[in-house]
Amino acid sequence: MSERQITRDIARYSDTDEPMHRWALTIDGDTVSELWVDTTTGEIMQVETPTEHQGNGYATALYRPAAAEITIYHAPESHRTPEGDRFARSVGGEALPCQHGCCDNDNDFDDEEF
Repeated sequence: MSERQITRDIARYSDTDEPMHRWALTIDGDTVSELWVDTTTGEIMQVETPTEHQGNGYATALYRPAAAEITIYHAPESHRTPEGDRFARSVGGEALPCQHGCCDNDNDFDDEEF
């Protein structure tokens, strides 16, 4: 029988990133999925599941305990990859509103009449 373990820590995704919450699922010592969440906004920044482990529900297995521990959000829909959008729709949960003004559907200033 396989040994599965979910761990949570604070880590850097890369040398240039700020520390984030990280949940990882390991099976028999092999990391099969990771969920990275911004410590300030609660936004899911990255979900990684190697190709050979995709389709087994591992990312969902991380999302559920993560969402039970802290408030987490999906990226605004216009900021998601197709895979990220499928994940968000699959697991449910709230998305952050666009915080930088790049998602709104307002007309360009060039289209406005003065």
